[in-house]
Amino acid sequence: MKRDGFSCALFFVCMLASCSGDDAEGGASGMSGGEGGASGASGEDAGDDAGGTGGDAGTVADAGELDSGAGTTGMFTRDPVIPEPMGECPEFATGKQTILDMDTDMLVGEIGAVKGPLLFDWHGTGGNGTQGLAQLPQSVKDDIVARGGIIIAPNDNETMRAGQDVTFILSVWYDGADLDYADHLVACAVRDHNIDPRQIYVTGCSAGGLMTGVMALTRSGYVAAAAPNSGGVAQPTWMLGEPDHAPPVLAMHGGTNDNVVVNFGDTSRALGDQLIEAGGFYVECNHMVGHCQAPVELYEKAWDFMKAHPFGLEPEPFAAGLPSDYPSYCQIYE
Repeated sequence: MKRDGFSCALFFVCMLASCSGDDAEGGASGMSGGEGGASGASGEDAGDDAGGTGGDAGTVADAGELDSGAGTTGMFTRDPVIPEPMGECPEFATGKQTILDMDTDMLVGEIGAVKGPLLFDWHGTGGNGTQGLAQLPQSVKDDIVARGGIIIAPNDNETMRAGQDVTFILSVWYDGADLDYADHLVACAVRDHNIDPRQIYVTGCSAGGLMTGVMALTRSGYVAAAAPNSGGVAQPTWMLGEPDHAPPVLAMHGGTNDNVVVNFGDTSRALGDQLIEAGGFYVECNHMVGHCQAPVELYEKAWDFMKAHPFGLEPEPFAAGLPSDYPSYCQIYE
């Protein structure tokens, strides 16, 4: 279903009205680190060179390695395209550092024999990376770290940067410099920290939820899956970077209660419309609670959903329906 884009002017008013600390503080604390999720690593993945892009297209994935707790099996039918570093790579270590002039909070697991996941977490208006990490449940953070993975939570630094502001007015996240920053970190993490190029995910709330939608679209060449929290896209301005891959997305929003002049259910569905038109898979979860207030059990399943979708996996593991333990208000969007 295709929806009309809402006016930029109305969106500006909405975002100005949502500049409160709610963006920084809202949201559930609860994604489960859960039992399984796709590791996304085939036997070929484990043997890739440092700059590799994952298993060969068409490689039959090992069922154990792709077990998401819902019997996920399939084939890798395409490879992610991993960028080249844009300069000196950072040392991946838990804490704060500056990367490409961007203050960055990171949680980092030890390099292991099995390739780990990478999760970008974009904070909301008026927030920062520390608050973004605080929105993620401890169980998910523990899960990612235990798998040798990395969580990257950038700080917007309140500076003008190159590119289009994804909110059009608030100068929070940009589709130029900030996505270049993401490209650089993806390249470095895959090369230097044994990150699985098939397990690069993105989430975020409010302005960060809009950045999540923009990154899922424009970096569809390597983003495996995404879970915006009161996000999506503000306008149908951004196109798929890799037209043959629309990342699976589980979108969380509060329905009529996620309404600050305009509705974040609308921005979520605007993203869904683009993905469905491109042949993608989109799940809408209207929890009806409020802005960035995804319940614990929903955020648990958002992480499970991402893990169940390593890059290039076909067939869609949930095509026949969502697992029974997903909230009843989550629906496959068609």
